[in-house]
Amino acid sequence: MMDLSFLDPPVEVAAASPRLEMILSKLRLSGLRPFSASATPELDAPDTLLVDLASAPPAYTSLAALREVPAGYRQLVFLHAPGGFQPCPAGAICLPRDEDIPGLRARLAAEARRLARQREARIRQDTAQDLGAEPENPAAHALHLLYLGDWSARFLSLQKALQARGVQLTAALSHQTARQHMAGRRFTAALAGIDASEADAARLAAWVTGEEGLRGLPLILTGTPGPGISAPHAALLGQASAILEAEEDEAGLADAVAAECRRLDAGAPMMPKPGLALVTSDIVSGLFNRSFFEAHLPRQMQVAAAQAEPLSVLTLRLDVADARSRPAQKLMGEVIARHIRETDCAALIQPGVFAVSLPATPYRGGVRLAERIGDGLTRTGDAPGFSWRVTERRSYHTAHTLLSASLIGPFVRTRIAA
Repeated sequence: MMDLSFLDPPVEVAAASPRLEMILSKLRLSGLRPFSASATPELDAPDTLLVDLASAPPAYTSLAALREVPAGYRQLVFLHAPGGFQPCPAGAICLPRDEDIPGLRARLAAEARRLARQREARIRQDTAQDLGAEPENPAAHALHLLYLGDWSARFLSLQKALQARGVQLTAALSHQTARQHMAGRRFTAALAGIDASEADAARLAAWVTGEEGLRGLPLILTGTPGPGISAPHAALLGQASAILEAEEDEAGLADAVAAECRRLDAGAPMMPKPGLALVTSDIVSGLFNRSFFEAHLPRQMQVAAAQAEPLSVLTLRLDVADARSRPAQKLMGEVIARHIRETDCAALIQPGVFAVSLPATPYRGGVRLAERIGDGLTRTGDAPGFSWRVTERRSYHTAHTLLSASLIGPFVRTRIAA
């Protein structure tokens, strides 16, 4: 049988024997590809660097004194010395115990999503400013947090403490309730506890990681997982944008959650706001307009090339009978907005024709999104008919040719290569 371990994410490990062998073994078992570090750190290398503070050379352990990982540095992971916990540099991943090593792959995936969100927020703001839109004032709107789980004994006190800090906490004690809340309001993040039992964690992880789950909404986890990480807890850790250690009092927990909410809100990609920024948004569909999409797609392609990631464009076209119907376009825009991630850019290109750029998404991911949008339209009842097409970026594409290829048929309801 072919060994595909070379496809696992590489991790450079700075440690000394006998801890080095233990760390390498745990990383291999968790689906990573570890290798020993060189004598001196290379901070601009592309691979993740794990530093064992209990045994690594001083040239590596001194990195833990950073307050923040500078731009251009590789992803840093610190494994803390037994019995000692020091502040974690901003932008780094810190593992308090050896038992946390199996969850590193999930944490790295979550960090990659966080960085992708920040990149999209930055280039979306640049596009809006180039078009003459006024930058949004983060203090001009309230922060809303969606609570998942069963903290009934602590929920009311936490809700009151967060409200005093400018964060509105809304409870969703079932997945159906969470979907209803998300359909009616834009939340800054979701909040859940990692201390749940394995059965509860399994149910929450199955929903959070599903296609109809959080749909890209950041997840804040509170608490500390016990010795040994179960598969459901590892799945939750992999979806988390932030993990906050347990606090003794409600005030400390509320301070940490509110601070994380503000950080996430400051890094959230700009969304369409019909009526407030018509230079970027379409008033009929509630999505971005064609001018914004055409100006933004080149930036997304530059990021995709720099990160060596795929980029696809999903085009959806209403049937001729509904192409110029304002109610049909409004309904289609609402369904699209409910099914895409924050990093996806959806726009009305022309009457009845919608385009969605999908960063870090290959062709088959665009197909799955088209199918989910179709299912979402069907559930609305009297839905308009539509066809779709997915075009994946190739090396020869420019922004103009990629968009042109996505608008030229065939538009089909069955899978066909673009």
